[in-house]
Amino acid sequence: MQLVKVNMDEFKIDIYPEYLKLFPEDEQKPYLLIEKSVNNNIMNIFKIVVDNRMVGFIITNTLKENGCVQLDYFAILPEYQSKGYGSKAMELLKEESKEYYGIFIEIEKPGLASSEEENKIRQKRAKFYERLGFIKLKFGLNLFNVIYSTYLLPCSKENILEEKVIEDIFEIYNAISGEKRIKENCKLILG
Repeated sequence: MQLVKVNMDEFKIDIYPEYLKLFPEDEQKPYLLIEKSVNNNIMNIFKIVVDNRMVGFIITNTLKENGCVQLDYFAILPEYQSKGYGSKAMELLKEESKEYYGIFIEIEKPGLASSEEENKIRQKRAKFYERLGFIKLKFGLNLFNVIYSTYLLPCSKENILEEKVIEDIFEIYNAISGEKRIKENCKLILG
């Protein structure tokens, strides 16, 4: 298995159709925002490849002056799920991110979904990341009126304060969406 960084042409052909199928419309970033973020060297898009076949993809956000990688989107295509590809892809991403102190994710908070089925999916997602070594942080986020739990996968032995993670992740959000939009739509939830 390998992570293969792709350009916007490859993204448009290979990944974008899957992205549109796999993520709910309200969780998708507009194509032009993705393109702008890639062109500004904030967003990186990787195909997850096994035996010359794409089995999934990972989209991350980073800033050069920042020590954090934000895992924005991660998907294993349905026909390849439950085969260990997700765990292996995360190991490769951790190796790819070793110059950073950690990989940050936000997960829709379990227990707050509109259906029991969705709550089970959220709980399963949280357990998957915890099994991989992600540590639940003491703060959550209200992003565009959705409540998220936050996690960090340490990539170095460096001890990082959560205040630094908050600072770094908001720098990434601001770089992608603009400070005004983030200030209006993203709130920290302590506890």
